[in-house]
Amino acid sequence: MQLSRPIASGMSTNSIFADTQTHWAKDSIHQLFTRQIISGYPDRSFRPNNPVTRAEFAAILNKAFPQATPVRDTINFGDVPANHWANPAIKTVTRAGFFSGYPNGTFQPNQPIPRVQALVALVSGLQYARDPNPIPILQQYYDDAATIPNYAQGAIATATRQFLVVNYPEVKRLHPNRNATRGEVAALITRALKLPGVPRQYVPGWDIIAIEPLFDEADSFTQGRARVKLGDKWGYIDKTGTFVINPQLDEAEPFSEGVALVRLKQNIANLSGVRSRHFSARSALALTNSQRAENDQVEAYNNYLDEQDLTPNPNQLPSTEIRGVWLTNTDSQVFNSPKNIAEAIEFLAKTGFNVVFPVVWNNGATLYPSRLMRDTVGLEIDPRFTGRDPLAELIQAAKKVGLAVIPWFEYGFASSYNQKGGRLLAQKPNWAARDIQGNLLTKNNFEWLNAFDPQVQDFVLGLILEVIRNYDIAGIQGDDRLPALPSEGGYDTQTVQRYMQQFNREPPSNPKDAQWLQWRADLLTDFLTRLYRQVVAINPELVISMAPSPYPWGLQEYLQDNQAWRNQGLVDIIHPQLYRRDFTSYKQLVDRLVNDQVNPVQLSTVIPGILIKSGSYRISSEDLVQAIEYNRDRGLSGEVLFFYEGLRQDNDTLAKALRSRLYAQSVPFNATSLKAQGFTHRRVGAEYRYIDRFGNLITQPQFDWVDSFQEERARVRMGYKWGYINQTGKLITRLAFDQADQFAEGLARVKIGSLYGYIDLSGQSVILPQFDQGTRFSQGLAAVKVANRWGYINKIGQWVIPTQFDQAQFFSEGLAAVQLAGKYGYCDSRGQLVIPANFDTAGSFAQGLAPVQLRDRWGYINPTGELVIEPQFNAAQPFSQGLAAVKIESFWGYINQKGDQVISPEFDQVKSFSDGLAPIRMGKRWGYIRNLFEKSQ
Repeated sequence: MQLSRPIASGMSTNSIFADTQTHWAKDSIHQLFTRQIISGYPDRSFRPNNPVTRAEFAAILNKAFPQATPVRDTINFGDVPANHWANPAIKTVTRAGFFSGYPNGTFQPNQPIPRVQALVALVSGLQYARDPNPIPILQQYYDDAATIPNYAQGAIATATRQFLVVNYPEVKRLHPNRNATRGEVAALITRALKLPGVPRQYVPGWDIIAIEPLFDEADSFTQGRARVKLGDKWGYIDKTGTFVINPQLDEAEPFSEGVALVRLKQNIANLSGVRSRHFSARSALALTNSQRAENDQVEAYNNYLDEQDLTPNPNQLPSTEIRGVWLTNTDSQVFNSPKNIAEAIEFLAKTGFNVVFPVVWNNGATLYPSRLMRDTVGLEIDPRFTGRDPLAELIQAAKKVGLAVIPWFEYGFASSYNQKGGRLLAQKPNWAARDIQGNLLTKNNFEWLNAFDPQVQDFVLGLILEVIRNYDIAGIQGDDRLPALPSEGGYDTQTVQRYMQQFNREPPSNPKDAQWLQWRADLLTDFLTRLYRQVVAINPELVISMAPSPYPWGLQEYLQDNQAWRNQGLVDIIHPQLYRRDFTSYKQLVDRLVNDQVNPVQLSTVIPGILIKSGSYRISSEDLVQAIEYNRDRGLSGEVLFFYEGLRQDNDTLAKALRSRLYAQSVPFNATSLKAQGFTHRRVGAEYRYIDRFGNLITQPQFDWVDSFQEERARVRMGYKWGYINQTGKLITRLAFDQADQFAEGLARVKIGSLYGYIDLSGQSVILPQFDQGTRFSQGLAAVKVANRWGYINKIGQWVIPTQFDQAQFFSEGLAAVQLAGKYGYCDSRGQLVIPANFDTAGSFAQGLAPVQLRDRWGYINPTGELVIEPQFNAAQPFSQGLAAVKIESFWGYINQKGDQVISPEFDQVKSFSDGLAPIRMGKRWGYIRNLFEKSQ
């Protein structure tokens, strides 16, 4: 192509070459022109149908492949004088092996180059191994295969394998002896450089493309379905590329055991609207492209929130102190008038507090007008406040001075104090909690509602929802009675029947029996889960606050498993009532809490309750200051004081101590920071579903993170803890694991604390946590690590191969890759090193071969350790369906088990074959190719 007077490459071919506007190779011409590999004529034409001489082709090759490695000495052709314009290029490409000249020592630079010579030159110079059995390939792809010269047959077959050939207008007509045109040469070089631009319908062999690259992401087929992504939405296609479930899903997992896990935003009412057999991928792409720009920011934010590691990182979030105080209507005058409320709120703001917890529910009455109470017992508000709304008055006063308000539901599931059940049980006697004798449950003079009764739960939850719907508040709070029930309770008929249905026996007579105790505590935790979800569904910005008794006393006495509440992320802030009357005792509780009960990530949500007044007792200012300072020393970023009147005694002594030192500088209550450290983002605006192959709903699990089913079990996570569900969505284990894997061969690896063990399909621990690390079971064995050395155990935890390896992988086809002294080899199930540790990296065996790395190249070995495919690849994957994906330089292709390139390195990214298809990425889009392994035999 004209090289003596190139046109400026910064200009567009569309504006320069008027004669390429409708030419089939215009995109290829553009690709090479912008890279200054080709140029046009001085009259701004390209003349795409003109022939190309051998000298011009040599010049193009020299520019297209400047890094080509010399393979022979310089050849001086008799017909290429030293002053020939193409002499330097001819010498360079000849040394690189693209050309060898004619037998008579000539190059014939001015002879038009036939298509067959151009293709042979490319195969030779790019150093592709020529196909030893070319005839079947040539006959498969070319109707004029008989016209291909004998010397070129191997090269043309190889060029076909490498997708170098471009046949226009008939893809099955090679026309090998026809002179190559400028447009054809541009297309051939574009294919050789693996650049886009050549219409694939003119490339022989591209029948491997089963589904055109249209998707932003794509996964392998399983059970006849593959998940694909368009824009920010997932859907599922069948093997024709037709959407059977439209791309409207926010998250999706591959099908497994007949179902797929998906996650939808709640504005999609149901999946019936996303099922379609007539929704093409191409039309979906067109619809989605218009949405991509506006969704970019939202998708980036959601990706940040929805990382698989759901554990919030408080170090990345703004911190704040919480300085709170409880406001009671017992032994207090605060609520007696609007004036008292305003005075108290102003005083607290001046003292440096930033949040108040006013009581709104105690002794069977509310401190706000309650329609629910009116309809339930005929009492709208505590009679002392008839005609007023103390909560509204307090909120108004707090707004003026910038204090947050979190209403405190003090009595929770307690009905009354020393009133034989009070007005609530007088109206609803069947709501009463019962002890083992069937009597009304009473503890420390408090009478209790049955916290396990659905009607009682609905009532208490209704009070909470009523407040959050009607008042502008920062959150809600429960305490040592919400959720709670004295452990002597739970012997009512409903609860007993529920227990018997699950365990096929009556509850123990001992109310402190460990299993009975935990079972009831879990019921209360379930209620708190429901409470959390319903509150944040109405207002996701609301803080969920709880002030339970200290653990484990609260569990033993009131079924409050507040450790589970924290672990499952059911509280945004928790205020354990560390009520002690001397600093030493308080310090001991703080130390036990921080050292034994809270992990570092949870620490920022723990804000202890400090007792400053009870009856005649009032804490000294010295002890209060010391307690708060110790909180900060241990990483606790706040406290809540019980209660307001203690601050006002002795001429405001405690308030003055705080105001002058610890609370001298005011800080705002930062609800946004608290919510960012929690799990509300996983519980609002989206929901998980398991669907069948046509999008029908199977079950709808309610967890923060859910996985696909393996062996009829799926791992799930709430907050910081993992558990497992069965296919009905029912938990088969408590949410008790710090890490959990999917089941394999009937067992799953779980982590408790820093150690790993294994559970069976019933959720029972069959191998206690005792290992520093471990793998899944495979072929009856699992690799486990103890004290930096790996060995293998069987399914009952017995050592089969003692610890001796630096690293160990799971077994596959009777062998496992293990590392010794920095090198990998393979051992058998007896621990014998049957393949010496000679490899830098090693993969698992699949279909009789395993990928191994020697220095910077990958190859494949057989079970005897013999290298059957020499290390030559930049990366390699295991074999699947007779083919393995390998990377050569920057591109991926596939080889067969002989090492032949069945599908040439053409793709930017690939995945393994499954169900006869493999996902491939070309540029930014994913599609699918067919398995041509049978054609290569």
